[in-house]
Amino acid sequence: MVTRRRLIIPLILFILSIPLSEPCEAISLPDFAVLSQIQGKIKAGPAKKMMEGTNGMLLRHRHRVKTEKDGKATVFIKDGSELRLFTDSELIVGAKKSRNSRWMRYRLVLLSGSFWGHFVREKNPIEISGGTLRLQLSDASIRFSKKKTGTDISVLKGTVRVFNKSSFVKLHGGQRLYQIQKNDFMPQKVSIIPNQLKLSLGPSEPVFHGDKTIELNLNLQVVRYGSDRAVERPGPVHLWANYYNLEMPDSIRLNTDGNAKAKIKVAPPSSEDRTFGGSVTFHAIMDQKGFDDVRDGTFEVRFRNL
Repeated sequence: MVTRRRLIIPLILFILSIPLSEPCEAISLPDFAVLSQIQGKIKAGPAKKMMEGTNGMLLRHRHRVKTEKDGKATVFIKDGSELRLFTDSELIVGAKKSRNSRWMRYRLVLLSGSFWGHFVREKNPIEISGGTLRLQLSDASIRFSKKKTGTDISVLKGTVRVFNKSSFVKLHGGQRLYQIQKNDFMPQKVSIIPNQLKLSLGPSEPVFHGDKTIELNLNLQVVRYGSDRAVERPGPVHLWANYYNLEMPDSIRLNTDGNAKAKIKVAPPSSEDRTFGGSVTFHAIMDQKGFDDVRDGTFEVRFRNL
């Protein structure tokens, strides 16, 4: 139950930075992504040689990640970006590199299903395509889904440039496009993301007493954005925090009322830790496709020492 996210990400970036003696693709693209936080069954690798996916598996240019009915996985990209691939989904990871090797642009193709992603600021925006849409984004968080009824894009944070065959639009945080077809005039289809996953934790100002662990009470509720009216939306939640010394439930699921409660144990930072600033930010997303109408939830807790 101990979360190791703060330790996992630097380790992953270190692994991705190690050069390999094996020759890369024709344009010398390196390993630039890695699988982590796998649940259920997934497959990964080259299209014709996919194998069972495992935590720590490196992904190279044009490798695929495919989740089964019970499968989910997180993909960490070398630049610090990450995405969460939901059940029954398939994704191609890749990149475009200039001939003089001065720049590289990451490219993702969603073949089916849905993912949540946060992408860091880069000089060359990441490109994502799927269904009828093509996206360009940097320093943004999104949910993206390809369905028979059309393609959905929800921008949770930042700005995303969206293209289809006949139009272009800029989406900002809190906006979405729903069931878009290739010839839709997208500026007329923009709407607001109507719901939000709201987090609260108590006590509001926890105090560390020596080396004793603090127990926090977590409450999660899907609400109508702007009014906080409860919305009945059951489903699984993926929760993490930017702190290493805590214990959280392995899984959280909202009940039919769209609500869940859980306990989180937080221990004081190591005596050698000089980076802890006294606050911990918790982040939660709906961990399943079909929730493009629900914004992420975040909550910051400030700790004091007695």
